[in-house]
Amino acid sequence: MRKSDARRWMSYRPGRLGRNALFGTAGLGLRAVIQAAYLLIVSRWLGVQGYGLFAGSVALVILAAPLANWGSSVLLTRHIARDRGSSRAMWATALVQTGVIGGLLVLATVSVSALLLHQRLPFVPTLLLALSGLLLLPAAQAATSQCYALERGLASAIVMCLVPLGRTLAMLAVVVSGVAGTPGHAVIAHFMGSVFGLVAAVSVVAAVDGFPAWDSRLPLRAAIRRGTAYAVSNVAGTSYQEVDKILMLQILGAAAVGSYTVAFRVASIFVLPLSALISATLPRLMALHGSTSSNSDTFRAVLLVALGYGLLAGVAAWIVAPFVPLLFGSGYGDAVHCLLLLSPWPLLFAWRQCLATDLTASDRQRVRSVVEVAGFVLVMALNIILLPRLGKAAAAISLLATEVVVSMTLWALVRASTAAVR
Repeated sequence: MRKSDARRWMSYRPGRLGRNALFGTAGLGLRAVIQAAYLLIVSRWLGVQGYGLFAGSVALVILAAPLANWGSSVLLTRHIARDRGSSRAMWATALVQTGVIGGLLVLATVSVSALLLHQRLPFVPTLLLALSGLLLLPAAQAATSQCYALERGLASAIVMCLVPLGRTLAMLAVVVSGVAGTPGHAVIAHFMGSVFGLVAAVSVVAAVDGFPAWDSRLPLRAAIRRGTAYAVSNVAGTSYQEVDKILMLQILGAAAVGSYTVAFRVASIFVLPLSALISATLPRLMALHGSTSSNSDTFRAVLLVALGYGLLAGVAAWIVAPFVPLLFGSGYGDAVHCLLLLSPWPLLFAWRQCLATDLTASDRQRVRSVVEVAGFVLVMALNIILLPRLGKAAAAISLLATEVVVSMTLWALVRASTAAVR
């Protein structure tokens, strides 16, 4: 290597996108550690049966959670990427939209649980879980999106950790106090931690960008109309990772859900840095839309990094799998096999997320929504058919099969779009 090349390498400093991706990765890395601690605390405290009931109830809330802000996080990002001056107005828009839609979803979730599920938590714990996941957490996620859209990587890294940190500290406090390990007590700690996290997140955004501009926000009807395609895609893209736990709770029982959910949550921790990369990249891809060469170069670089990380994450999940019972307790022995089955998932997740993000950035959200809704229907059908026959393994098999089908479909659409532009 020549001296000039060495000096150039030593003096290299990442640009804003690189710094924000690094901050986001660091934030999600810290969040992964926090969530791992939360998972370890609550799973050991409740045991397989209790954690299965708790996790299955949480999954019902997660199923509806992507609808809670009705696409306002992506809508916020798109507006701010094009006009930084609209940030406080869009922050207000996101909060109002989340409050209205999230409130309606709380009522719907509690009703569905009471009327349709034969294995469920009582009314009050279900209500607290719904408030945590459908009002408090989505509002905090909007705060993270606000910081990402403003390209304030450090602030977004802090904000994304606040709700998980609040939940973990609250859960730890309850355990240390000697309270009996029941799903009801876990729900109370979960709710109180969510309240703390949201208050802290709103405080950070106020320090970074000021308070919401309520008078300048978009009309609710217009915001809901513009956010519909994003909302449909969000719920389909996220919910097909959670619907298996609800079906498993009803078909196989709480103990099966407990083992599989531990395996899935461990695998999910490994994909958190991918979410950081996508979140940091989306505003830039939106801003570059129409500039074909720059957009293509950025997307290609992100895709290669994501696939490389996804491969390494899958290997790490495979290596970690045998140690799950040592960490979570001997009752979670079945989680080893589930985690081994899920080890290819980070790579498939990376591929799907990058392709889907490219469609979003290029104003093809409705196409993405159709594909991801079809994926949700497919994974639900596969679980209904396979769970009674294959047991817990059916959930992992159904998820991987759906990821392959959805990713290949998105890949064909992206290729067709690129060819049409050329």
